[in-house]
Amino acid sequence: MTGASVDEVVEEPAPEIVARLIRAVLLKSLLEILILCLVLGIAGFKYFNPTIRGEITQADAVSVRGWVANPLAPHDPIQLELAIDGRPTAIMTALEVQPEHAASALLRRGQHSFEFSFQRLPAGTHSVQVYAVQTTPGRTLSLVPITRRSETFTVSPGR
Repeated sequence: MTGASVDEVVEEPAPEIVARLIRAVLLKSLLEILILCLVLGIAGFKYFNPTIRGEITQADAVSVRGWVANPLAPHDPIQLELAIDGRPTAIMTALEVQPEHAASALLRRGQHSFEFSFQRLPAGTHSVQVYAVQTTPGRTLSLVPITRRSETFTVSPGR
């Protein structure tokens, strides 16, 4: 067969088939978006841990005390940064309290106690906040407050 040509007949698909294909493509796209959101949510939860929590139990002119916990890694030390009046002041590592030395049941469940000591603050009202320092995969540091609000207290003059 030399020089022969084949005429092709192309039929348009039925409207029901087109509608089915469009629905299938839209469903596939929706599933891909849901999978992407799930993966990003898991990665965000792992690297930007919102479960770190704690409490400032005492704040005064010369110290700040409290506890901090990371339920995802209850036995790992937690690096903390103290901010007084919005300014970074000190850094420390809260180590896990050994159960036999824990003063309360709270400290026996993975909470790490901490105490920052510093020179006496001047008279006036001050606010303190303690942040957990976290490192993400790109070695980016982020500060996660251990409480929802900073602790505010007043230092009297002359004492």
